[in-house]
Amino acid sequence: MLITGFESYPLTDGSYLLGDPVFWALHLAQIGAGGLNNLEEAFGADIVEAEELYDRMFDHDHWPAFTVPLRSTGNIHVIYRNLDGDMGLDYVLTHPDWPHDLCLAAVEGCFIGPGLSWPELVTIANQPPRSGDNTLLDAASRLLILLPAFGDADLPVAAVPTVAAALSELTTSPEPTRIAEILLHNNEAYWEPANWQQLSNGVIVCDEPHSRRCLHGSGAFTTDQAIAVTRALADT
Repeated sequence: MLITGFESYPLTDGSYLLGDPVFWALHLAQIGAGGLNNLEEAFGADIVEAEELYDRMFDHDHWPAFTVPLRSTGNIHVIYRNLDGDMGLDYVLTHPDWPHDLCLAAVEGCFIGPGLSWPELVTIANQPPRSGDNTLLDAASRLLILLPAFGDADLPVAAVPTVAAALSELTTSPEPTRIAEILLHNNEAYWEPANWQQLSNGVIVCDEPHSRRCLHGSGAFTTDQAIAVTRALADT
Protein backbone atom coordinates (compact mmCIF):
# COMPACT_ATOMS: atom_id res chain seq x y z
CA MET A 1 0.00 0.00 0.00
CA LEU A 2 1.67 3.21 -1.23
CA ILE A 3 0.13 6.43 0.08
CA THR A 4 1.65 9.86 -0.34
CA GLY A 5 3.57 10.75 2.82
CA PHE A 6 3.52 7.21 4.20
CA GLU A 7 5.82 5.42 1.76
CA SER A 8 8.49 4.65 4.36
CA TYR A 9 6.25 3.89 7.32
CA PRO A 10 5.13 0.46 8.61
CA LEU A 11 1.50 0.38 7.46
CA THR A 12 -0.22 -2.92 8.21
CA ASP A 13 -3.58 -4.30 7.11
CA GLY A 14 -5.95 -3.54 10.00
CA SER A 15 -8.81 -5.69 8.74
CA TYR A 16 -8.18 -8.29 11.46
CA LEU A 17 -9.44 -5.72 13.98
CA LEU A 18 -12.83 -5.10 12.37
CA GLY A 19 -14.65 -7.98 14.05
CA ASP A 20 -13.53 -7.01 17.56
CA PRO A 21 -16.03 -4.85 19.50
CA VAL A 22 -13.16 -3.54 21.63
CA PHE A 23 -11.50 -2.11 18.52
CA TRP A 24 -14.60 -0.09 17.74
CA ALA A 25 -14.71 1.24 21.29
CA LEU A 26 -11.09 2.41 21.06
CA HIS A 27 -11.58 3.79 17.56
CA LEU A 28 -14.63 5.87 18.47
CA ALA A 29 -12.85 7.13 21.57
CA GLN A 30 -10.53 8.98 19.16
CA ILE A 31 -13.40 11.40 18.51
CA GLY A 32 -12.78 12.88 21.94
CA ALA A 33 -16.47 13.29 22.73
CA GLY A 34 -17.21 14.18 26.34
CA GLY A 35 -18.74 11.38 28.40
CA LEU A 36 -16.98 8.44 26.72
CA ASN A 37 -13.96 8.11 28.99
CA ASN A 38 -15.25 4.90 30.57
CA LEU A 39 -15.10 2.37 27.71
CA GLU A 40 -16.78 -0.32 29.77
CA GLU A 41 -19.75 1.87 30.62
CA ALA A 42 -20.08 3.42 27.16
CA PHE A 43 -19.27 0.49 24.88
CA GLY A 44 -19.38 -2.58 27.11
CA ALA A 45 -15.64 -3.11 26.51
CA ASP A 46 -13.62 -5.24 28.90
CA ILE A 47 -10.95 -2.93 30.36
CA VAL A 48 -8.18 -5.54 30.39
CA GLU A 49 -8.89 -6.46 26.77
CA ALA A 50 -9.00 -2.77 25.86
CA GLU A 51 -5.58 -2.16 27.41
CA GLU A 52 -4.09 -5.13 25.55
CA LEU A 53 -5.59 -4.10 22.21
CA TYR A 54 -4.58 -0.49 22.76
CA ASP A 55 -0.93 -1.53 22.86
CA ARG A 56 -1.34 -3.33 19.51
CA MET A 57 -3.33 -0.57 17.83
CA PHE A 58 -0.84 2.12 18.80
CA ASP A 59 2.37 0.16 18.26
CA HIS A 60 5.06 2.44 16.80
CA ASP A 61 6.28 -0.42 14.59
CA HIS A 62 2.88 -1.39 13.18
CA TRP A 63 0.41 1.21 11.92
CA PRO A 64 -3.07 -0.28 11.29
CA ALA A 65 -4.55 0.98 8.04
CA PHE A 66 -7.99 0.50 6.51
CA THR A 67 -9.31 1.25 3.05
CA VAL A 68 -12.83 2.43 2.25
CA PRO A 69 -13.37 2.11 -1.52
CA LEU A 70 -15.49 4.76 -3.22
CA ARG A 71 -17.82 4.42 -6.18
CA SER A 72 -15.66 6.97 -8.02
CA THR A 73 -12.75 4.44 -7.99
CA GLY A 74 -11.07 6.54 -5.34
CA ASN A 75 -10.36 5.38 -1.78
CA ILE A 76 -10.31 6.81 1.70
CA HIS A 77 -7.41 5.33 3.65
CA VAL A 78 -7.76 5.45 7.43
CA ILE A 79 -4.32 5.29 9.04
CA TYR A 80 -3.27 5.04 12.67
CA ARG A 81 -0.19 7.24 12.46
CA ASN A 82 1.76 5.74 15.34
CA LEU A 83 4.78 7.96 14.99
CA ASP A 84 6.58 8.46 18.29
CA GLY A 85 5.93 12.08 19.28
CA ASP A 86 3.43 12.67 16.47
CA MET A 87 0.50 10.27 16.95
CA GLY A 88 -2.69 10.78 14.98
CA LEU A 89 -5.53 9.27 12.99
CA ASP A 90 -5.26 10.28 9.32
CA TYR A 91 -7.89 10.16 6.58
CA VAL A 92 -6.21 10.23 3.17
CA LEU A 93 -8.20 10.50 -0.06
CA THR A 94 -6.68 8.86 -3.11
CA HIS A 95 -7.70 8.50 -6.74
CA PRO A 96 -5.90 6.76 -9.61
CA ASP A 97 -6.21 9.87 -11.81
CA TRP A 98 -4.60 12.24 -9.31
CA PRO A 99 -0.89 13.13 -9.24
CA HIS A 100 -0.79 12.69 -5.46
CA ASP A 101 -3.01 11.87 -2.51
CA LEU A 102 -4.82 14.43 -0.35
CA CYS A 103 -5.21 14.60 3.43
CA LEU A 104 -8.94 14.84 4.05
CA ALA A 105 -8.82 14.98 7.87
CA ALA A 106 -6.45 14.35 10.76
CA VAL A 107 -7.48 13.67 14.36
CA GLU A 108 -4.53 14.88 16.41
CA GLY A 109 -3.26 17.84 18.39
CA CYS A 110 -2.87 20.00 15.26
CA PHE A 111 -6.15 18.72 13.86
CA ILE A 112 -7.50 19.06 10.32
CA GLY A 113 -11.20 18.69 9.72
CA PRO A 114 -13.95 17.95 9.32
CA GLY A 115 -13.50 16.13 6.05
CA LEU A 116 -17.03 14.81 5.54
CA SER A 117 -20.57 16.12 5.77
CA TRP A 118 -23.38 13.90 7.03
CA PRO A 119 -24.83 13.26 3.53
CA GLU A 120 -21.38 12.26 2.25
CA LEU A 121 -20.76 9.99 5.25
CA VAL A 122 -24.07 8.17 4.82
CA THR A 123 -23.68 7.94 1.04
CA ILE A 124 -20.26 6.30 1.36
CA ALA A 125 -21.46 3.98 4.12
CA ASN A 126 -24.44 2.76 2.10
CA GLN A 127 -22.83 2.41 -1.30
CA PRO A 128 -22.53 -1.16 -2.63
CA PRO A 129 -19.04 -2.67 -2.45
CA ARG A 130 -16.85 -2.45 -5.54
CA SER A 131 -15.99 -5.67 -7.32
CA GLY A 132 -13.11 -7.36 -5.52
CA ASP A 133 -13.63 -5.59 -2.18
CA ASN A 134 -12.97 -7.88 0.75
CA THR A 135 -13.00 -5.58 3.78
CA LEU A 136 -15.41 -3.05 5.22
CA LEU A 137 -18.24 -4.63 3.28
CA ASP A 138 -21.04 -3.58 5.62
CA ALA A 139 -22.52 -0.12 6.05
CA ALA A 140 -22.03 -0.13 9.83
CA SER A 141 -18.26 -0.64 9.54
CA ARG A 142 -17.86 2.03 6.89
CA LEU A 143 -19.96 4.48 8.90
CA LEU A 144 -18.04 4.06 12.13
CA ILE A 145 -14.55 3.89 10.61
CA LEU A 146 -15.21 7.27 8.95
CA LEU A 147 -17.11 8.89 11.84
CA PRO A 148 -14.06 10.60 13.43
CA ALA A 149 -13.54 12.55 10.16
CA PHE A 150 -17.10 13.86 10.12
CA GLY A 151 -18.55 17.14 11.34
CA ASP A 152 -21.92 18.61 10.45
CA ALA A 153 -24.10 21.12 12.28
CA ASP A 154 -27.21 20.23 10.29
CA LEU A 155 -28.07 16.66 11.24
CA PRO A 156 -31.32 14.97 10.22
CA VAL A 157 -33.55 13.22 12.73
CA ALA A 158 -32.33 9.89 11.37
CA ALA A 159 -28.70 10.56 12.33
CA VAL A 160 -28.86 9.26 15.91
CA PRO A 161 -30.80 6.07 15.04
CA THR A 162 -28.39 5.42 12.16
CA VAL A 163 -25.30 5.62 14.37
CA ALA A 164 -27.06 3.75 17.19
CA ALA A 165 -27.85 0.88 14.81
CA ALA A 166 -24.19 0.68 13.78
CA LEU A 167 -23.12 0.67 17.45
CA SER A 168 -25.58 -2.14 18.19
CA GLU A 169 -24.15 -4.17 15.31
CA LEU A 170 -20.45 -3.68 16.02
CA THR A 171 -20.12 -3.01 19.76
CA THR A 172 -21.58 -4.31 22.99
CA SER A 173 -22.69 -0.87 24.14
CA PRO A 174 -25.52 -1.15 26.67
CA GLU A 175 -26.92 2.23 25.59
CA PRO A 176 -26.26 2.68 21.87
CA THR A 177 -28.77 5.52 21.44
CA ARG A 178 -27.24 7.56 24.27
CA ILE A 179 -23.72 6.94 22.95
CA ALA A 180 -24.82 7.91 19.44
CA GLU A 181 -26.17 11.19 20.83
CA ILE A 182 -22.82 11.88 22.49
CA LEU A 183 -20.79 11.01 19.39
CA LEU A 184 -22.89 13.27 17.19
CA HIS A 185 -23.65 16.19 19.49
CA ASN A 186 -20.80 16.35 22.01
CA ASN A 187 -17.84 15.92 19.66
CA GLU A 188 -16.13 19.30 19.77
CA ALA A 189 -12.76 18.18 21.13
CA TYR A 190 -11.25 19.09 17.78
CA TRP A 191 -13.28 21.04 15.21
CA GLU A 192 -16.70 22.62 15.56
CA PRO A 193 -19.66 21.08 13.70
CA ALA A 194 -19.56 22.66 10.25
CA ASN A 195 -22.19 24.23 8.02
CA TRP A 196 -21.92 22.79 4.50
CA GLN A 197 -23.04 24.22 1.17
CA GLN A 198 -22.69 23.48 -2.53
CA LEU A 199 -21.33 26.32 -4.66
CA SER A 200 -22.43 27.17 -8.18
CA ASN A 201 -19.47 25.23 -9.61
CA GLY A 202 -20.65 22.11 -7.77
CA VAL A 203 -17.97 22.16 -5.06
CA ILE A 204 -19.12 21.25 -1.56
CA VAL A 205 -17.46 23.43 1.09
CA CYS A 206 -17.84 24.14 4.80
CA ASP A 207 -17.29 27.06 7.16
CA GLU A 208 -15.03 25.37 9.75
CA PRO A 209 -11.60 27.03 9.25
CA HIS A 210 -9.71 23.93 10.41
CA SER A 211 -11.07 22.01 7.41
CA ARG A 212 -9.25 21.84 4.09
CA ARG A 213 -12.73 22.06 2.54
CA CYS A 214 -13.20 25.58 3.92
CA LEU A 215 -12.52 28.25 1.30
CA HIS A 216 -10.86 30.54 3.82
CA GLY A 217 -8.90 27.99 5.86
CA SER A 218 -5.12 28.28 6.02
CA GLY A 219 -4.66 24.83 4.48
CA ALA A 220 -7.61 24.95 2.08
CA PHE A 221 -7.67 22.81 -1.02
CA THR A 222 -7.10 24.61 -4.28
CA THR A 223 -10.17 25.06 -6.49
CA ASP A 224 -9.13 22.12 -8.67
CA GLN A 225 -8.51 19.95 -5.62
CA ALA A 226 -11.85 20.94 -4.06
CA ILE A 227 -13.66 19.96 -7.26
CA ALA A 228 -11.81 16.64 -7.39
CA VAL A 229 -12.59 15.89 -3.74
CA THR A 230 -16.29 16.66 -4.18
CA ARG A 231 -16.48 14.40 -7.22
CA ALA A 232 -14.52 11.61 -5.58
CA LEU A 233 -16.83 11.53 -2.55
CA ALA A 234 -20.02 11.67 -4.62
CA ASP A 235 -22.06 8.55 -5.31
CA THR A 236 -21.28 8.52 -9.04
